Formats: sequence, C-alpha cells, structure tokens
Amino acid sequence: MPITAIVSHYFALWMSNQSVGQQIRDVGPQSHASKAGTPTMGGVIVLLGWVGSIVLLAIKQGWPSYGWFVLASGLAFGGMGLADDLISLYRKQSTGLTEIQKILLGSLLSCGLYFLFKEQILVPQRIPFSDVLITLPWIAGLLLTWILLVASTNSANLTDGLDGLATGVSILVLGGLLVIFPTGENMLLILPLLGTLSGFLWLNTYPARLFLGDVGSFALGGIIGALALANGAALLLPILAGIFVLEAASVIVQVGALKLTGKRIFKMSPLHHHFEASASHGRPHWLPSLEWPESKVTARFVVLQIGFVLLAFWATRFSS
Repeated sequence: MPITAIVSHYFALWMSNQSVGQQIRDVGPQSHASKAGTPTMGGVIVLLGWVGSIVLLAIKQGWPSYGWFVLASGLAFGGMGLADDLISLYRKQSTGLTEIQKILLGSLLSCGLYFLFKEQILVPQRIPFSDVLITLPWIAGLLLTWILLVASTNSANLTDGLDGLATGVSILVLGGLLVIFPTGENMLLILPLLGTLSGFLWLNTYPARLFLGDVGSFALGGIIGALALANGAALLLPILAGIFVLEAASVIVQVGALKLTGKRIFKMSPLHHHFEASASHGRPHWLPSLEWPESKVTARFVVLQIGFVLLAFWATRFSS
C-alpha cells in the first residue's frame, strides 16, 4: 500500500509537469470545473502494482486455476480504457471512445475471453437466497459472460465521477467477494489489488490529486466481473455491486424518460450527480434533488455500498 501511494504521488507529479490532465464535460456540475487538468490514468499504477504483486506471490504459492482469466480480463478492459483516455487527452476533450464503440469493443473482448477461458467460466452459478446451483450450457454461458462483463465494466466507469467513489466502492466489492469466497486463490488475486487500491485511494480522496481514468475503472470492472464468474457468483454480483447497478440504471432510466416524455427523472445522471450540489441548467426533472457537497455524496454512497455487501453476504447464507 505505501509503495502504491508513493509511486502514484510521483506519477501525478510527472503528469502535472507534462501538463497532461483530465478534461471536464461542459454539461457536468459546475463545481467540477476546478478539476480540469488534474492528473489522470492512475489506473495504470494500480494495474502494474496488482500484476507485479500477483506474479511475486504466485512464485511461492503457485498460479491460481482461474488466474489467467482474471488477469486477462483486467488487462484487456484496462487496455480499452487506456485507449479511451489517450484519445481523450489527444483530442483535449472529455470523451475518447463513443458509447457505441465502448459497447462494441467490450462485447468483442467479452466473447474473446469466453472462448479463451471457457472452462473457468462454465462453473456452477449460485442462485442468491438459495442453495441452488445451476450449470449453464455453453450458449447461455456466453450470453452471461457478455452481459456481465459489459455491464460491470461500463457501470464501474459510470461510477467513476466523484473523487474516491469508484475506488472506494471497488474496495468494498472486492472485499465482499473475499469474505464470501475465502479461498486461497481469491486471496492471492484480491488481496494485492486491495493493497494497491488502498494506496491509490490516499491520493484519490477528495480533493483528488490523481484520477483512476478509464484505464482504471474499466480494468476494475473487468476484474470484478471475472472474479464473479469464476466463483459462481455472477447472479450475486448485482446485489454485491449494488452501487454500480444503481449508477448504470440511473443513466438508462434518464435516457429512456427523456426520449419518451421529454423530461428528465434526475437532475443529472449518473445518480451521484443528482445528489451533488450543482445547477440543473434550467432542465426540468421529476425527482427533487439534494444539494450535498461532493465529499458527502461519496461518503454516503460508500455507506450504502456497505449495506449491499452485507445483503450479498446474507444472500449466500442459505445453504442446507
């Protein structure tokens, strides 16, 4: 953890010296304008620290049976996020890849990972709040892999909109997976990531000195999705990663309501922006909004995520 914090600190300094930083959307909260130029792509440090730690531990303890799948998922989606970050920085815009491009690339990566690691994916999946295990045929397994990985990566990316939010939520989700499935393989894969994320969070808390970037948020979504599939927890993940689900659902509902009624449900989406102190830019919306400071929104979303982790733990306590 201290090593990650130190390396992240010097990475942020180097990015600042190169005048390379985050671009901010014009349609976002006005308070975020001050974040423009903040060093980004800190997910590169998280990924490198995680991979290096796993390799060192695996030399002594052996390579986990689904280690290549989890590693490949994190690196593949992290690579997609890195491309998004680099395009954004090159264009000096807040967006790199379009949403359609992200979904198409994510779909290709998900299908490729499935066919490369089918044996690690086609394991019995547990039905939450029961002791029922289901084994899926290959076509259903492919569909589940596609939906889960595309959803987990994009929802993690949408959650990465407030200082420390995506990092804090990811730590809780990964910790929840480790508590619910305390195997040696999970310890080898998850504990190093928890350590690197904790060190990165030292700089990522409000006011953030370094952002995850899409390379970090997409990588975390890929790792979490792969761990859920390999542990038979794909159907549990929507409960365990409840904040990710709420963030993604808020965008879907917002877009759908706007197209159907011409009016927004939320002041702004993803959901965390609805609670944040910011102007609505004169746009009418259905739900009343709360004007919380950014740090309070992050803290309360993290507390809510703790509740989702506890609910997921309860959902697995039904074995006979």
